[in-house]
Amino acid sequence: MRIYRILFPVLLAVVTILLLSSGLTSAQPSECLALVQAAFSSLAETCAAAPGNSACFGRSAAATLADGSPASFASPGDVLELTNLQTIQTVLPDSAGDGWGLALLNVHANVPRALSEQGLKLLMLGEVQLENGVAADAAFTPVEAIAITSVVPANLRSAPSTDAQVLGNAPVGTELMADGRTPDGAWVRVLKDGQTAWISRQIVTATEGDIESLPTIGADTHSSMQSFILSTGADSPECADTLPAMLVMQAPGGVAARVVVNGVEIRFDSTIALRVVDGRLRVTALGGSTSVTRLPLPPGFTLDVPLTADGRAAAGTASGVRPITDEERQAFTLVAGALPEGIVYAPLAVPSAEAVSAVLAEIGRGASQTTSSNIAGVDCSRFKPTSPLGSVATASIPFYWDAAQGIQDYRVNIYNSQNVLAASFNTNGTNTSLVIDLNSTVGGETTFSWGVDALVNGQVACTTGATSLTLEPRVELVGSNNNAPPPPEPCIWGDC
Repeated sequence: MRIYRILFPVLLAVVTILLLSSGLTSAQPSECLALVQAAFSSLAETCAAAPGNSACFGRSAAATLADGSPASFASPGDVLELTNLQTIQTVLPDSAGDGWGLALLNVHANVPRALSEQGLKLLMLGEVQLENGVAADAAFTPVEAIAITSVVPANLRSAPSTDAQVLGNAPVGTELMADGRTPDGAWVRVLKDGQTAWISRQIVTATEGDIESLPTIGADTHSSMQSFILSTGADSPECADTLPAMLVMQAPGGVAARVVVNGVEIRFDSTIALRVVDGRLRVTALGGSTSVTRLPLPPGFTLDVPLTADGRAAAGTASGVRPITDEERQAFTLVAGALPEGIVYAPLAVPSAEAVSAVLAEIGRGASQTTSSNIAGVDCSRFKPTSPLGSVATASIPFYWDAAQGIQDYRVNIYNSQNVLAASFNTNGTNTSLVIDLNSTVGGETTFSWGVDALVNGQVACTTGATSLTLEPRVELVGSNNNAPPPPEPCIWGDC
């Protein structure tokens, strides 16, 4: 059941609503919307053509260079290259200000130039600061692709490994466009039919150019501002409670983007919104597929990642998954109608309450089917599968569930498309997650289901209902990091 694929780029305007003018003291939603429209229209006129690897000034913004000196970034339309940029911030205006902070960044990230010259779109709205986490001498810059040809029949894979999923094949003589290679030179990244994939270096030859001259792409390869520290400040006093300061990010359609924010790996292919609240990085998915530290996040939902005092990811993992509130949805909807063409890649659509309810219903279905025995001391009232639900974008992922009390072990069961048990995996009762490679479990199938048994002395004390899942493979644009995720918190949904 494809619950995650609700809409496409969705939030982009999300909180874009921060652009209110400083002259108001008690702006109503309609006044806020008018200010948003005016501010973004101005940004579209001055920054729509900004190149990749750049920051474009909107309103009330400032920047510093790597040597600590201030950058010339004071007039609408001013553009700075990201490579030598250390920080950029949008600020609330003083009494002489002319509007809320607004800036647009075009970040190459892991987006091939053949798919987009501008890369990811980052909109800074309100009081937001980004500190570049990529040194200028280590920053990756995508290059123009060169033509290569397969000399024997070849597989195109989602990652540079023979264990990675086969996305397609290249018969002898197939011409492909290549733009990078792995650090060991064994694999080449190619583009074919609007997708990226990997092919073995041993079975291709260059039609033009030199394969060995292509830049290396690995798990730690980052362009400028692909890794950064985010902080957000005060919200708008004029539209308090509905228009918070926020960073909005959008990827070109079909690209599985990867960023590292405050040490947290986030992958998305549509639109997300970020802010720092009470010492936590808050991530909201507003379309497509999103994962935070490999935890899938459906559109219309948000989660928090705890941060240390210096703003970096703390021990533990994402928690507090919840649907967006009606107030958040209303704010996002107002902004969706205000964003003009030319700033981002696709129209915005906010996940409806019905779409979000469908995800919650799937969660509830697993919980309602939980059965338990009468073993003394066992409490199964909160035992249920929590993630993934609906669909996943990669085959090797962590499965999460909420704990049962008084049990000794858990058993995760994977069922194939015919609802036949394909495999089971056991883990200690102190764990509430387990990483499973679905390729080795259900082969090439894309639909299956999963559930969890709670065990006492090897006997089933309680069991969840089977939860449907769809595998929607995404191309890995950078080398995969196979490190296991940090231990999860005992309960990830809401405050349970």
